[in-house]
Amino acid sequence: MEFVVPGVTWEWAAKMIFGFAACVAGLMLWAHGRQPAWIFVILGTLMSYTKVLLDFVESLGLYSLDSWQPAGIPVLRLAFAGGVPLLYAIGLFLAFRSFSK
Repeated sequence: MEFVVPGVTWEWAAKMIFGFAACVAGLMLWAHGRQPAWIFVILGTLMSYTKVLLDFVESLGLYSLDSWQPAGIPVLRLAFAGGVPLLYAIGLFLAFRSFSK
């Protein structure tokens, strides 16, 4: 007999397992170093994993990321779509600035 959870595929499992590992490693790094560049990269990683978890919850039909749409704009989807690369960009820019001094 096989245990099957609706909405869970190998792709979801890989995203959740490796995303969790990246978040744990990021939090361990955050605890030992407080450089602004790394904090932004870690926040981007945490936000990316949060998006994976919310997508999973949405695939199960428990919550919709489109539930809050002022003026027809899906705010949560937009925040995650732009927030993750923005946090990475800020972190990488700060890292570049620290190396160029």
